Formats: sequence, structure tokens, C-alpha cells
Amino acid sequence: MNTLASRAAVACAALLLLMPATTPAVEWRFLTAPGDFQSMVDMDSVTSTQGVQRFMLRRAFNTPQALPTGQIYRSMRLHYVGDCTSGKLTAGLTAYYGDDRKLVHSEQRTPLRRSEFSVPDSSDVAEALTIACQRIAQGPPATPGAEAKPAPKPVARGSSSGSGIIVSEGQVLTNHHVVNECDAHEIIDGSNAVHKATLQISDTQRDLALLSVDKRFANVARVRSDTTPKLGEAVTVVGYPLVGVLGSSPTVGFGHVSSTTGIRDNPSQMQISVPIQRGNSGGPVFDQAGNVIGVVVSKLDALKMAARGGDLPQNVNFAIRGEVMRLFLENNQVNFPVSRSNTKLENTEIASQGAAVTVRVRCVRRPAVPVAVTPQ
Repeated sequence: MNTLASRAAVACAALLLLMPATTPAVEWRFLTAPGDFQSMVDMDSVTSTQGVQRFMLRRAFNTPQALPTGQIYRSMRLHYVGDCTSGKLTAGLTAYYGDDRKLVHSEQRTPLRRSEFSVPDSSDVAEALTIACQRIAQGPPATPGAEAKPAPKPVARGSSSGSGIIVSEGQVLTNHHVVNECDAHEIIDGSNAVHKATLQISDTQRDLALLSVDKRFANVARVRSDTTPKLGEAVTVVGYPLVGVLGSSPTVGFGHVSSTTGIRDNPSQMQISVPIQRGNSGGPVFDQAGNVIGVVVSKLDALKMAARGGDLPQNVNFAIRGEVMRLFLENNQVNFPVSRSNTKLENTEIASQGAAVTVRVRCVRRPAVPVAVTPQ
């Protein structure tokens, strides 16, 4: 093995040893951060073993960032090891990801010593540590020197789950954030059959992504010819939320378009009153004729809004508007069916047709090896 290859092998081995034993972000918790990046903590990465606490923090930047080496990155993951008692911590691993969501650079510290732990150097890290310690305090106490037993997950270890729309015989549309930074992708259909998928294109700005699937689907979603949402029109959402709680069958929700724009009058989104849960992201929004007019994208954090405004909002959720979705599909040469039908269907018909063109999207990440911390 030549010197360069040898160094690469050693770096990869060190990288794995430093990474905590996490499952990826089935549950993200957004943090207070400056306007130039978005920060969040992966709640499923929170563990307490060997007398220390671990969690992973992700920062997604609004504009490309440059490392001193000249390498460009758009997001970073910081794997922290800390002590809830002292409120101190250190980053054992910092990984940088580029446009293709591939690792472009990493910085690791080994061995890690308690004497090197320090107070958080930024507000989002301090908030993440507080949240992680609160999560750990809610569970059973950790046994020093023993690995914490992970809670059962609704999907395979190292994976997160969302929803998707069958837009052609072999292609599925979903959200960018559902398939972001995955080692592999899978599509699970209504019969719970698992199919391999390949990421064709992912648009960060529109939060849309297109997957190619090694299966030919018999049913394909119809996109309404006039995708402009109508204020007050009835809509139906189909998806796979909270799989571990609600089961592996698709669920259906009914509501209406409560605003034709999104947060802060975002023209690329619309507000819907349909209840949305984690896992609905990427799923279709249907009109009364069973045509797709949008893609579910997010729900409003009711607790944060209550803390800021003193009121608890109900069913304030958002979807990407059909015009944005349609432009994305057209730009990527997807041959999707368009419908001009405005014949109203029964709710049961919309639900049945919607379930036939909605699938579960699974983002698979490889599990990692936990890090050892010396007491010095």
C-alpha cells in the first residue's frame, strides 16, 4: 500500500472510532443560531456511556463555506463528548460535507481526555448540551463503563424515514431533507416490499429530491394542470408518519388550504390545516379530485411558538406548492401525468388512490463505533 493510501486508511479508521454509536436523525431539534446557518441537534444521537454524554450537532450553511485548504462545504456535523454535571464538553470529531453530501474533510481528536473538556463556545452548542442532558435525565440512569441500551426504533438502525410520491413508473419525489447525507436509499411500498433507490437530483433551495427506483410501479400520481392552490379548498394528505407508533400502513389526513403562502409569506409554500407528524415529509397533498397540488414539507413547532407568542397554534403545517413541484419535475425531464379533472371524489376514493401512489422513503446511514474517553 502506498503512503497516501495508507494515510487515508488510518484516517478512515480514526474517523470511525471517534464517531458515537448513533442512529441518524429520526428526530431533529432545531436550535437558536445566527442567520448565516441553521443548527440542530440529532436527538437520536444522544447517549450516556462510560460516564460521559454524547450527541451530534449539525450546521447547514446558507452559502458555501471554504476550509483553509480551499475545500468547499455546505454543512458540518460535530460529534460532542461532554459531562452534564460540569456543563463542559469537547468535539471529538468534526466532519464537513460538500454539495454532493459526501465527506470532504474531517478533523478528529484522539485520545479524548476529561481535562480537555471546556464550556461551550457558542449558543447553539450550549443549547444542544442542555437539551441532550435533559433527554438523558428523562431516561434510566446510565451504568458507568456499560453501553447504554438503545430504544427500539421503527426502522433499521442507522436509518430515518419519510414519505414519497410515485411520479413516474420508476421515480419517486420526496423532500431534500428526507434523503440528505444518506449512505443508501430505500423505497418501501404499500405491501412492505423494500426496493433499492438511487438519488438522481436533490434541490436544497426547493427542498425537493428525485429518486430512481429498481421497480416499475403500476400506479402513478396525477399532477393537477392548474397547480395554483385555492384558498379554503379541501385537501388530503397521505403519508407514513411515526411508523414505530402508528404502524407501517399509510395514514390519511383531511383539511383545507388555510393560506396560499408559507412562513413569512413564502410564495413557494402554502399553509394547510391537515395534522402533520414526523415522517409525513415528502408525501403528497391531493385536491378533491385526487390530483397532487403540493408536497408536505414541515410543521410549525407549536411549543416554540407558544414560548415566544404565548399562544399554542393548532394544525399550522406547510407544503411546497404545486407550481414549484411541477417546475422541479419538468427541469429534470420527469414524464409525469397531468390531469384536468375537477370531478369531486369521496374521501374514501381519494384515500385509496392516494395510498396507491405514496411510498415510504428510508435514508440509511451506516452505524459507527463508540469512542473511548480517558479519565485524565
